[in-house]
Amino acid sequence: MITAPIRSGRLAASRWVLVLALVYFASAKLGLALAFATPSVTAVWPPTGIALAALVLGGRGLWPGVLLGAFLANVTTDVPVYTAAGIAVGNTLEALVGASLLDRVGFRPALPRLRDIFALVVLAAVLSTAVSATIGVASLSVGDSLSEGALSTWRVWWLGDMGGDLLVASLIFVLVTHWPYRDLPGSAAEALVLMLAFVGIGLVVFTHDVPAAYLTFPIIVWAALRFLQPGASVAAVVLATVAVTFTANESGPFVRPSEDDSLLLAQSFSAIVGLTGLILATVTSQRRRAERRAQHLAHDLQAELLPPQLPEIPQFEAAGWYRASMQGQEAGGDFYDVFKASPGRWVAVIGDVCGKGPEAASLTALARHTLRAVGRQATGPSDALRALNEAILEQRSDHPATAHGVHSR
Repeated sequence: MITAPIRSGRLAASRWVLVLALVYFASAKLGLALAFATPSVTAVWPPTGIALAALVLGGRGLWPGVLLGAFLANVTTDVPVYTAAGIAVGNTLEALVGASLLDRVGFRPALPRLRDIFALVVLAAVLSTAVSATIGVASLSVGDSLSEGALSTWRVWWLGDMGGDLLVASLIFVLVTHWPYRDLPGSAAEALVLMLAFVGIGLVVFTHDVPAAYLTFPIIVWAALRFLQPGASVAAVVLATVAVTFTANESGPFVRPSEDDSLLLAQSFSAIVGLTGLILATVTSQRRRAERRAQHLAHDLQAELLPPQLPEIPQFEAAGWYRASMQGQEAGGDFYDVFKASPGRWVAVIGDVCGKGPEAASLTALARHTLRAVGRQATGPSDALRALNEAILEQRSDHPATAHGVHSR
């Protein structure tokens, strides 16, 4: 009765491990194609971001997929088997350490808060990547596979992995958690225009040696403001793709005598632009959520200041309709009410409190409930308004209010 679900769960987990291993292997080969000074060390390493995102979103139990994919990617190069195994262990520990550190601080993959972005940068991109770089360089040294100095190799390894976390991991996080992207201000047509403009500017920037990389910043701001975190992360990866492709072919403003340094500059620029866009997108998203909460609160507060329904008055038909004069996030000071003062006597009132917001709402509530209290003893509208005026002066002498009409019948 229990073994069948367990076996089914294990089979599904094994499939995901295999999928992760294959994706890791394919992206690793893509990154190793851009290795120059040391064949096993590249300034562009997408698998780091893939592994981190997989372990954060799918659980740390997927670590065998990282280990298998990393081992297969490195054992098929010119390094000894034990060196490939050491590199694979370092890559796996890197992903595990990064996922564990993020879990400890309550990281949210949707990146809805600035603290989530800072955690991704500091704990994953900066700290956890040092694990893989250190173990990897040590493994290459043991296998006598270092083509350059250990410190230079470590720097390239560390910065390459850092770019993988900042660009690839953030992209996977927001694309998975924000689906189906219904809350984005921009439209599909605008997204197409944005992407074409971004690619066009990228081609202009990276087909000339003139330092004009700053032209990409208005586009990343556009993407962040109109398409929030998904737009900013996609734009950053598109920029990185264009930048790395042209820089690897010795074109653009980041070309240097060292191929690794050129790629590091191109990827670092893309990561910084993407990080800037993510921060702007997160701040914009937080503001939008705050505005929606304020609107809901204002709507609920305004509803409490009006009668839910008008009473039935014999031989008289009463109806009310309220529409705010301004669409905003604050409750207004306008109100109306109809209530029974005594047998055969009814009171109808329309009032207006100057201003908007909590103070106006509190005074509106005071006026409405005071009128209900004094209206039952008042002999007419004048007496009711006089009593209301005295009550308001006692409670809130600094806030004016006007009763447009008090009628009794």
